[in-house]
Amino acid sequence: MDAEELQLLRSELDGLQADLDLERYRHVAGLEPAPGLVRLFQARSRAARRETVEALRAQGEAALADRVAALRAEWAAAGEEEAWRAADAAAEVRGPDGPAALSTALARLHRERDGDRRRELARAAHQALAAAAPRREAAAELRARARAELGLLPAWEKVVEADALLSATDDAWRDVLGWLARKSGLAPRPGGDLGRADLLHLLALPDWEGLFPPGMLPLFLRQTLAPLGLGLGRIRIDDDERPARWPGAHAFGARVSVRRVGGAADWEGLLGAAGQALAGALGPPFHARDPALPVALGELLAGLLRDPGFLARRLAVEKGHLPDLSRLLALRRLSALRLRAAALRVATEVERGTSGAAWHEAHREALGLASLAEWPVGLAARDADAPALLAALRGAARGEQWRAGLVERLDEDWWRNPRAAEALAGLVAGGQAEEEPGLALSGQALLRALG
Repeated sequence: MDAEELQLLRSELDGLQADLDLERYRHVAGLEPAPGLVRLFQARSRAARRETVEALRAQGEAALADRVAALRAEWAAAGEEEAWRAADAAAEVRGPDGPAALSTALARLHRERDGDRRRELARAAHQALAAAAPRREAAAELRARARAELGLLPAWEKVVEADALLSATDDAWRDVLGWLARKSGLAPRPGGDLGRADLLHLLALPDWEGLFPPGMLPLFLRQTLAPLGLGLGRIRIDDDERPARWPGAHAFGARVSVRRVGGAADWEGLLGAAGQALAGALGPPFHARDPALPVALGELLAGLLRDPGFLARRLAVEKGHLPDLSRLLALRRLSALRLRAAALRVATEVERGTSGAAWHEAHREALGLASLAEWPVGLAARDADAPALLAALRGAARGEQWRAGLVERLDEDWWRNPRAAEALAGLVAGGQAEEEPGLALSGQALLRALG
């Protein structure tokens, strides 16, 4: 390929990813129950062909070849992805309040205070998830096989780093989770009875919900991001009420889908998703963008909620409550970090061929050990995307790397400094990290916050 052909290919890559982002966004936002992904690959097939991968590698364009290879692997699984997304959208849960859409049941799960009702709802939701699991598992296995055939090898050195992150945070996780669980009459495993739904409820921080009123969230988001040069006009945030919208905040390119679940989860989730979308809008184009970059900005912004100074000034949290609230918000993030680290090893084993009952049991055991909660069988395929898990862990580490650099340059309250906007613009525009931080960096920061 000459220079002009390479540039056309880069544009086609960017266009294909933008099309995929939009279609997946429409599904998660409840606009399209049965998304059409195969047709998008067919329309821009040159950006996801094996022949294109081989030609790029022959020219020494290894990074670009890997992007095309990753999209080719997604294409191999696209038919099954369409099927599992349609099955999830159609799934119905028969919980304690009668039939409900799966997405609605999952949105309620975090907020159900009655333990028996919570566990009944969780069992029903897990059964509904399991109904679509075979198609999701098939998609994961097809993608893994295609990645292997295209020479995309698992990053085992990062799996080892993720294992080390788990080991380094084991004691703090056990201690602080145990303290939180005891306040609700629960206890972590192996000695206790904590289940996955109980863990979700504890980490929703229901006793602190009054500090995070839903009506104030849009104003808080604008007032936080605008001084940092991150105007929301560059992205689209959609929170219209739709029964099929998935709970939480989800970024796809420069779009964010939001379904409220209440309290700190909404505030932290929307800060993170808005950061990811802003990085997508302001950062390098897809073909040149490190997948960890959007996550890094999202983690940096969501991490503001763990900053005692920020909590005191922006949320008017009383001084006496700051240590406990900051610690619990750090526990929320450590939970996400540990679950991703545990899931990464299992997902990487799937890329080496693990499947069936062995996969399910490995996932249940790994996430149960990481969370100290009973993890149900049947959720393995929801954590099967090893590259996405790794990007999330790398992004968390880079977000902490950015935060430490901003504190060094602009002081602890860097988010109030007028020079922060310029500094952030430079970080987002950079695309690639000058020095790749180890995955343990984000865990070390959370350990300090946990005390």
